Amino acid sequence: MRSSLESSTGDASGPTSRTEPERSPARRSTWWAAIAALPPIAATAATNLAPAPDGHWVEHLSGVAFKSSQLAVLVAVTAMLGMRRLPRSLVVGLLITCAGIALQALGDVRIVDAMWRTTGDPASAASSAGHDLAGLGDLVVLVGGFVFALVAGLTRRVRPAFAVLAAVMVIIPPPFLWPAAGVLLVLLHLFITGRELPTSGPALQPGPPARGRTPRP
Repeated sequence: MRSSLESSTGDASGPTSRTEPERSPARRSTWWAAIAALPPIAATAATNLAPAPDGHWVEHLSGVAFKSSQLAVLVAVTAMLGMRRLPRSLVVGLLITCAGIALQALGDVRIVDAMWRTTGDPASAASSAGHDLAGLGDLVVLVGGFVFALVAGLTRRVRPAFAVLAAVMVIIPPPFLWPAAGVLLVLLHLFITGRELPTSGPALQPGPPARGRTPRP
């Protein structure tokens, strides 16, 4: 009777222990999909809360909210993933990308400051300098994103097809609309899956024991 009870309790606990790990990737994907949606939510809120009158400066105010949120999301995902688990070359690409997003946001801030609560698109030296700085940030984000996607594929952190997709998403959507979308995709993939792909060739499997020798227990 006791053995039957033990076997029944063991069978009941078995499926429970197997289903919990299966749910964890789904839970991670749900939470981090919500976090990845923060930049467009922040941009929409900034646009709706902008004071009148509307003008070209509102678009750049939305850009400040979007790019600042995107930068914060990248830093948060990297911190959760653990920077030590990433190759140095991948970290370099990530730092270049973050620096480019910071330049984008700073350029948008200068444009908003120069055009604050004006209608239309008035030109000035300050707004032109802000546009130039934001354009430089776009270029830096492109370079950093391509480096990140290339290194992610070469170090086998993601599959080659996934690295190509990340490189495409560095361009589409364009960086002035959604900077480093491909970089965020790779980081979220690494965190959600929770797997560490080897950075070198596959491990060697032990061969059969030599003749005349018995393997040690």
